Amino acid sequence: MKYLNTLNALSTTFIAKEHSSRLRNCEECKMYFHLHPSAELLLVTKGELTISVIGKPDEIIREGNCALIFPLQSHAYDRPAGTEYFRFNFSPSLLQSLFNPIKGYIGDKSVFPISLAEYEHFFDTVRTGTVTTFKVKGFLYNIIADYCRSVTLIKKQNDNSIIQKVIEYIEEHKSEKITIADTALALGYNDKYLSRTINEAAGFGFSTLLSTMRMETARNLLKNTQRTIVDIAIECGFGSERNFYRAFKEFTGYTPNEYRLSMHETIVTNDAVL
Repeated sequence: MKYLNTLNALSTTFIAKEHSSRLRNCEECKMYFHLHPSAELLLVTKGELTISVIGKPDEIIREGNCALIFPLQSHAYDRPAGTEYFRFNFSPSLLQSLFNPIKGYIGDKSVFPISLAEYEHFFDTVRTGTVTTFKVKGFLYNIIADYCRSVTLIKKQNDNSIIQKVIEYIEEHKSEKITIADTALALGYNDKYLSRTINEAAGFGFSTLLSTMRMETARNLLKNTQRTIVDIAIECGFGSERNFYRAFKEFTGYTPNEYRLSMHETIVTNDAVL
């Protein structure tokens, strides 16, 4: 697998059987339900993946197929040993002409076909580390053209609006100490009902959603600003630098300083994607 993004300091080629030992939340080649504010593109060049997106039937990504995962869309996937694929995480701002007009909509499916031969030159630039921002943007626009030819956009289900309200509330209050009870009271829901709804819609609980959003904000600030670790820890709701170091290390495998340094050392590869 080739994994390119600035959410992870690694940019190395993997095949599936190796991947389980390199990502902390993988086990037996399975990526558990997760979400992030970036969009994600999975492109299989050998074998197949099974992709699970909350609210949709499971789909199989076979050789020569892609799957596009929208930002903050909870998803998971299984990959048999030996599967080879590319995984791209990219900011929606790279494709504003797609994501801006379709807020409130989602594809009726995630998987769509492409021509692998058409993109082989781009894959070579990724493998050799010579990819540039312009090449990535061109690749993404071509891929999205394939997506739009194959996928119908439909309105999001009403039950997703509750999750969106929770996400917006967390975004506004992530620097504070907040609980599921606080969130339920603020949004006008029973806390048990809200907890159940989050689990059913996202595949994990409120605390995981809160931690994930705080960590994504922290990683973005570490990469894109020169703010101090203390400032970032406080803004992201960790209370102290010590708590932030411990949580960040557990979540990413890196200390905040190691992560920031790794981002500066991999500018050419990583900045081309996010």
